[in-house]
Amino acid sequence: MSEKSPSDPFSQMLQLYDDWTKTWSSAMSEMVASKGFADSVTQQMESGLSTMGLFRRQVNEAMEQYLQQMSLPTRREVLNLAERLTHIEMRLDDLDAKLDGMLDLLRSPRRRAT
Repeated sequence: MSEKSPSDPFSQMLQLYDDWTKTWSSAMSEMVASKGFADSVTQQMESGLSTMGLFRRQVNEAMEQYLQQMSLPTRREVLNLAERLTHIEMRLDDLDAKLDGMLDLLRSPRRRAT
């Protein structure tokens, strides 16, 4: 009497799972490599980016309106002011350098000798 060992159901399940994942992996690899898939993804990405751009513009417009109603400066106004202040600082630095040059000329020994 030979005894048959009962088959292991887990090994069969693992084999089935391995076969199933290999089949799907192969099918998905072929699909992803196709030009149609690439075109479809490109179309979806462009559509998403377009939608996000529109949404961002609408949010910016709503924020500007809100800031105006609250009597607060917008980002554009703050940047404009910062740019103007930078130009003023640069001109003040130039004037300071010119004044230092003039003071150096007035203090130089040649100036006193004449």
